Amino acid sequence: MTELTYKTRDIVSYRTRNILVAAGLGLLAVVLTLVYVSHARNSASSSASAPVQVLVAKRDIPIGTAGTALAGSRWLVMKRYQRSDVPSGAITNVAQLGSLVAIQPTYAGEQLVARRFGTTQQEGVLSVLHGTYRIVQLPGDANQLLAGTIKDGNRVDVVGSVKNPESGSNHYSTIFLHNLLVVSAASKPSAGVGSQQTSIELRLTTNQAQRLFWLEKNADWSLLLRPSTKAVDKASAPTSSSSLLEDANAR
Repeated sequence: MTELTYKTRDIVSYRTRNILVAAGLGLLAVVLTLVYVSHARNSASSSASAPVQVLVAKRDIPIGTAGTALAGSRWLVMKRYQRSDVPSGAITNVAQLGSLVAIQPTYAGEQLVARRFGTTQQEGVLSVLHGTYRIVQLPGDANQLLAGTIKDGNRVDVVGSVKNPESGSNHYSTIFLHNLLVVSAASKPSAGVGSQQTSIELRLTTNQAQRLFWLEKNADWSLLLRPSTKAVDKASAPTSSSSLLEDANAR
């Protein structure tokens, strides 16, 4: 062989090695990429298949129910679902409800979702109205309306004192209305003006509206703030001067 032949063979051999090395490196890169993608898919699949804890209604949650009232165990239960069975916006912690109010009903056995809760300011008062429910704006002084104490979404009772008969002089007091939803609370009065006139918006039935209107026009009355959970209504006879004295003497 001539010297040119040897040089040509060496050049070809060098180029061949470079091509083989480059091809090997490229193949290795493809293999590593496939391994990474496969691992990422497996991780994503494992995460997607992991069960998710979601709050479920143990009983029907009607429109107007305050989110704070749902903290009690009689309302909700935590259950596990596959992620594919969990709707968008599912509620996983009762703290997410905060001061919200149910603006759509949730029925027993259904998962709680955020779109069924909102504030009356966001959704408007119509969101808490259905059937025989109505909204009334009740005027009164800051003390009667517990201005600054009652918050939107709270529940209240109405206590009052009336004459019986109306033309007589005997007064009787009792709680006339129970469990009214506060749609819009009265703001806290300025310092030193506890008797300042203000108003509050309440949701009540047509029958309750008639009774409240009568009390507003003809009696002394005041609102009572109810517990946010496990409130109990206990029947009792109306209080009069005679019953007060009897109770005092009985002690």
